[in-house]
Amino acid sequence: MTDIHFNKEKGSQLTLFTPGPVHIPERVLKELAKPNDTHRSKPYSEMHQIAIEGLQRLLYTKSECLLATSSATGVMEACVRNLINDGENALFLSIGAFGDRWYDIGISNGKNAIKEGVEWGHAITSEFIKEIMDRETYSVVFIQANETSTGVYNPIDKVVPAIKDYGSLVCVDATSSMAGIKVEVDKLGIDVCLASVQKCFALPPGLAVCSVSDAAFEKAEKVKNRGFYFDFIGMKKSNAKHQTPATPAIPQIRGLTAQLDYILNEEGLEKRFERHEQLGKRTRKWVHEMNLEMFPEKGYESNTVSTINNSLNLDIPKMVSMLLGKGYRIVNGYGNLVNKTFRIGHMGEITLNDLEKMLKILSEIINELK
Repeated sequence: MTDIHFNKEKGSQLTLFTPGPVHIPERVLKELAKPNDTHRSKPYSEMHQIAIEGLQRLLYTKSECLLATSSATGVMEACVRNLINDGENALFLSIGAFGDRWYDIGISNGKNAIKEGVEWGHAITSEFIKEIMDRETYSVVFIQANETSTGVYNPIDKVVPAIKDYGSLVCVDATSSMAGIKVEVDKLGIDVCLASVQKCFALPPGLAVCSVSDAAFEKAEKVKNRGFYFDFIGMKKSNAKHQTPATPAIPQIRGLTAQLDYILNEEGLEKRFERHEQLGKRTRKWVHEMNLEMFPEKGYESNTVSTINNSLNLDIPKMVSMLLGKGYRIVNGYGNLVNKTFRIGHMGEITLNDLEKMLKILSEIINELK
């Protein structure tokens, strides 16, 4: 088995095809290495403003966008603490491990959390929403756009409007799809759309981003015990000064401004979304060519991470290890899907040519293992 260790001199020499963190391009690493002023300085505030305005363009929204020094899980908890009053019902829609995590966050914060879901590998539909929400009133509904564990993409363009018909606030976890798959926040009426930057943004971990609607801020004003670090109201007040309440991950924010400039003004949003779509289609075609099977139901496969059934009964840990020996990392299945599936992340700055090179080597390994 390949044994990879911490490389003090050079850092990781692997090319990551993982669901995050992902491979970071050299130009981004150079941005992270630049010196910065303090988080209360004018230069920082100018940089912060650039990041916020870029996120608004990326998410097609006029809503306030916030920066948090955390993983996306921090903002998932922020949604729970800021938007659910005692005595209110909150609906957590789950199609995998991260939907379950959001529900667990609700329970651990003492909220009246109700979980509804479908079999892993399947997606939430607008018909399912109507069936569930006709039974009960929910103040807030929580849903994943892209479920990283199952490789399923929920049809949020249909599901979110169906939820909004019932008057609920809607929080969308777009962690493994934001900046890779188009989401039009204002058009859909999403109240909080959140992600962390170590996936499609192709930045190192340490920063989470979100858009927050006026309705969500108005609700937060009425909720007691919102906490301190992730208080939406406190974050909004600081945001008005182009700052954060506490010291943020300044190098990551510099990297974010650089990436947003690249995404918006060099690659272009539509071309970026199209590239991720091509990566998803090519991976699914490869799965068919190898006589493997996709885990998600047809039509709901993600364009950023592919979860693949172990239909050939492969030794997945050995396969992953052999690929590591060739300089590439993919990952085993997540949670209950370990050894039953494996996952290929094709997000961030990966090109079709990059993917083809890795898949060629992986094909040879699989043929050897068979």
